[in-house]
Amino acid sequence: TLRSLWRHKGMVLVSVLTVATMLVALGSATLLAANSNYMAGNLEAELEVIVYLNTDVTRDEALALEPAMKAITGFESLEFVPKEAALEEMSTRFDETNLAEALGGTNPLPDAYKIKLEQPEQIAGAVAYLENTEVFPQIEMVRYGQDVVENMIALTGTLEIACIALIIGMLLIALFMVNSTIRLTVATRGEEINIMKYVGATNFYVRIPFFLEGLVIGIVGALLADVVLYFGYDAILEYIEANISFITMLNDPQLMMLIMLVLLVGGTLLGAIGSNIAIKKYLKV
Repeated sequence: TLRSLWRHKGMVLVSVLTVATMLVALGSATLLAANSNYMAGNLEAELEVIVYLNTDVTRDEALALEPAMKAITGFESLEFVPKEAALEEMSTRFDETNLAEALGGTNPLPDAYKIKLEQPEQIAGAVAYLENTEVFPQIEMVRYGQDVVENMIALTGTLEIACIALIIGMLLIALFMVNSTIRLTVATRGEEINIMKYVGATNFYVRIPFFLEGLVIGIVGALLADVVLYFGYDAILEYIEANISFITMLNDPQLMMLIMLVLLVGGTLLGAIGSNIAIKKYLKV
């Protein structure tokens, strides 16, 4: 096996690079899918419904609304924001304008609630419930970023389908390319295989060296892909953190190790299975 690998090192190198390239593409597609889900989850966590109460609602009346709000379908959590805290936050944000002094000690802001739901799809129903003036006459308005919610729901669904399709597509391409490349490697030794068969070699005896070659090609290609993927993704994380800090990407060493392990096993299987499929027709003498 080792002599054969060295003798056909050109084709072996092509096979290794093909395996590595396909596995890097497959790993990149998997990381893209993981980051899409991670970013969508972060966006979901930030979505909230803000309920502004009428200015004439007393503090006791405002606090008494909590049980009714907790009955909303999909309720996860709520935060009561007293108007004093809202004014203080606004004054801090616009410190240069001296907002508190400009208002002369009065506070025109209302008390408010920030409500989070379990799923973005539940926001529209919650808003419709809260805007019912017969149930909540104390509420002046409800805000929740309708466009953001609708776009996020549509984007999440599209990304899930696209990522799944990309992963399946890259897997099929990897299988095809690896099998084709190893078949070319085997084809260059078709005459050797025929001679071995004519002098009485069994299929098992002929197949084993090619199986081991495929195994070596798959393992080396997978290790190369793991190295490229590991250091490449690490470099991307460092670049984004330094230059595009508002984008948060997934940084999970356990997930990366799992992907690398799967690629190693996958590359090994691709090499072994590809070599077996490629040699089949040459065993019929």
